[in-house]
Amino acid sequence: MGYIQGNKTSKSNPILKKGQLLFIILSSLFLSSCSPVYKIAYDLKPPTTAKGLTCIKGCQKQLQRCDQQCGLRFKQCSIKQEQQAKKLLPGLQHEYPQKMQAWQAARLRYERDLDWYEFRRDMAEARHERYIDSCISKDKKRSSCYSHYAYDPFPYNRPNFDLPRPVRPTLASVSAKLRGLRCSQECGCKSKYRLCYTSCGGSVKSNKVCIKNCVK
Repeated sequence: MGYIQGNKTSKSNPILKKGQLLFIILSSLFLSSCSPVYKIAYDLKPPTTAKGLTCIKGCQKQLQRCDQQCGLRFKQCSIKQEQQAKKLLPGLQHEYPQKMQAWQAARLRYERDLDWYEFRRDMAEARHERYIDSCISKDKKRSSCYSHYAYDPFPYNRPNFDLPRPVRPTLASVSAKLRGLRCSQECGCKSKYRLCYTSCGGSVKSNKVCIKNCVK
C-alpha cells in the first residue's frame, strides 16, 4: 500500500485524537514486546522392554535418514533457485531505476502534502486558540469555551506514506527470496520420529514452555 491522501473525517478534537492514537500505538508496542513467547517441548519416556529399546534405535536411524534426505532436498532446491535467480536478475535490475523513480516521485508528493497539511493544521490551531482566548476574555470558563467550540478546527487526516523503498536486486537477494518461497527445511522428520517412538512402546508428552518474557 502506498501514499494515502488525507480525507475529511467526522468532527472531533484533533488534540484528543492524536493523543489517543499515540497512546494506542505505545500500548500495543509495550504489550507486544512484553507478551510471553512460548514453544512446544516434548518429553520422551523410553519403553521398559529390551524389544522396545531396540525398536527405538530403529526410529533414531529413520530420523537420521530423514534429516539427511531433507537437507539434500533443500540443497538441491537452493541450487535450482539460484539458477532461476540468475535468469531473472537482468530483468529485475532493468526495472529497478523505474521503480526507484516512481518511489521518489511518490515520496515527493507525500512531503509536499505533509507540508500543506501541517500548514493548515497550524492555521486551524491558531484559529482555535484565538477563539478560546476570545471566549475566556468574556469571563467564561476555559472548559465551557472548549465544550461550546462550534466546529472542528481541523477535520483532516495526516498524510501517510508506507510505500517501501525499492532495493537494488542482487543475485544473493533474489536467490534468498526464491529459496524462502519455494524451499523448505521442514520435512516432518521429528513428528515422524515421535510417532515411531510411541509405536515402540515409549511415551511422548507435549508441554507449552515459555522461552521469552516469562512471568515468574
